[in-house]
Amino acid sequence: MAENQGTDNVAGDQNWERVRAILDNPELGPGEFTDREWATAGEQMEAIREQIRANPRAAAVEAETFAEITNRVRTLKAIRKARGLTQQQLSDQLQISQGEVSRIERRGNLHLATLVRFIEATGGKLRITAVFEDQEMEVAVGDLLHA
Repeated sequence: MAENQGTDNVAGDQNWERVRAILDNPELGPGEFTDREWATAGEQMEAIREQIRANPRAAAVEAETFAEITNRVRTLKAIRKARGLTQQQLSDQLQISQGEVSRIERRGNLHLATLVRFIEATGGKLRITAVFEDQEMEVAVGDLLHA
């Protein structure tokens, strides 16, 4: 049995090397792995999650990290709720039906003008930032709407 565990660890190490290769070369994709390798990677991630949950300090850091991500990345529904608005209140401001607000919140691909109107109706201002390795540049949303 110990021999199998050693073999599994070697295979796992080889899988992690392949994962690192993909991270280093984004042109590689899921097709580069077999189904078993993906399953093994999933099992390894679950084992890591169990180790994190078993360590109070690591669990606290993980929870803090996910909380920060959650605070930075929000769905339109979460933005509306965080601003204390109902779909009906937002629909009144946008002069559209409540059902249309619901559809906008679930839609995966919005027109920029729709997104701008939604954010402005919640009291915000939409900013788009282009992020490069050496700098960030804010994109003038107004220019995109009038192009």
